[in-house]
Amino acid sequence: MVRIATIIKQKQKFIMLFVLAIASIVFTGCDNGSLGAKSGAIRGYVLDSETNAPISEVLIRATGSTGHTVNKTTYSDGDGSFVIGDVDKGSWKIAVEKYGYSVLTTETEMTFEVNNGETFVMSPIRMTKLASGTKGILKGYPVDGITGRALTNFTVSQTEPYNERKSKTFDSAATFRDTGWTNLEGGTHHYTITANNYETYNTSSADNYPNGIEIGKSPFDLGTISMTPLKVSIGGTLRNIPGYILSDATLGGLTIWAESGGKVVATYTDFSGDDASKVGNVNYYLKVPVTAGSVSVKCKLRGYDVITISSAVSIPSSNPGGIISGVDCDFSTVEPIKADLRVIVLGSKDEPPDTHSSFLNGEIARVYVRSGGKDVVPYADVTSVNFGGEVTISGVITGYDLDIIVINQIRKYCSKTSEKFSIPEGTEIHPISLTLDEN
Repeated sequence: MVRIATIIKQKQKFIMLFVLAIASIVFTGCDNGSLGAKSGAIRGYVLDSETNAPISEVLIRATGSTGHTVNKTTYSDGDGSFVIGDVDKGSWKIAVEKYGYSVLTTETEMTFEVNNGETFVMSPIRMTKLASGTKGILKGYPVDGITGRALTNFTVSQTEPYNERKSKTFDSAATFRDTGWTNLEGGTHHYTITANNYETYNTSSADNYPNGIEIGKSPFDLGTISMTPLKVSIGGTLRNIPGYILSDATLGGLTIWAESGGKVVATYTDFSGDDASKVGNVNYYLKVPVTAGSVSVKCKLRGYDVITISSAVSIPSSNPGGIISGVDCDFSTVEPIKADLRVIVLGSKDEPPDTHSSFLNGEIARVYVRSGGKDVVPYADVTSVNFGGEVTISGVITGYDLDIIVINQIRKYCSKTSEKFSIPEGTEIHPISLTLDEN
């Protein structure tokens, strides 16, 4: 019995020591804040830096150093708020992520200490939208580059980057200008505009946008876009052009053009390939936009009024792939602008009774009017009276260099203008004086 009682007392003593040891550990832990630690929390808001609007679905990542590394994550709610619970005492660092946004709040502001059982309330985390995360608007006003008419039924395509290619068709230029293409991804892009009967407009080829178009918070306006229409050729021949014109190096400043609605839509001035001086004909080709509808073809030649070669040439609504030919003009049926030339011929001595004058009384002088070595009108004779005389020659061309040659028909004294001259268009009578040379 004594032995059993001794054993029981020893067990009781052991149990008491064990309980005391456990209690000592517990109380020591409470004092040191370990086993007695209380869970804390981290609260905060995520806001737009410009509008102060809450930003939802932002990934919040908290990394804690509490004797060991702890990672916790959550997402912001619709009001931008977030709570990370079960946070131990120690140092914590917050990082946030959302596609299309960058963080403005500094890294220092998002590193802090959490005390035992504390709910730490952060200052608002501020983020700003990147261009890539912004939905933007593209606007523009495409017009015919020749007529200035606004386009209809055209397609705008986003071509770069490749994985964001898309297209939208507009019924009118006014819609694209006023409403635009909305809900476009932000960032740098290139665009094309295509329409029937027009060359493709590509922003990657435009001088204004070498680095692309930045779609962002504000609408991007391309402004007025001049679209180049496809063209069709009109060809013809100017026949029987007078020789005095063909001798001119510039073919009399000849210009041929097409008009639509009173506006010039095509011109042609290059006649360098024509050997007109031999054949008397000149070929021409006009590149006319297919959007012009109907055009009148006209030409202007120095010494002639404006000539309408054809009052109405119908242009097909799409490129026919050929040439509208036979739009010709026959200059033998066109009257040039002409004037009267009054030629005064004097003898070298004009006081009687000097008999050594180069143009004695009663003698006849013949007057020639030439251009490029060719007579432009029939010659005319003038009879000397008092050692001189005059004659008016009608129908002399205007606008071209002329030479006047006078020859005494009896003694063959001769004279000519020292310099070429021309009669201005619109002149009625142009006077000129020459003295016959005695030599």
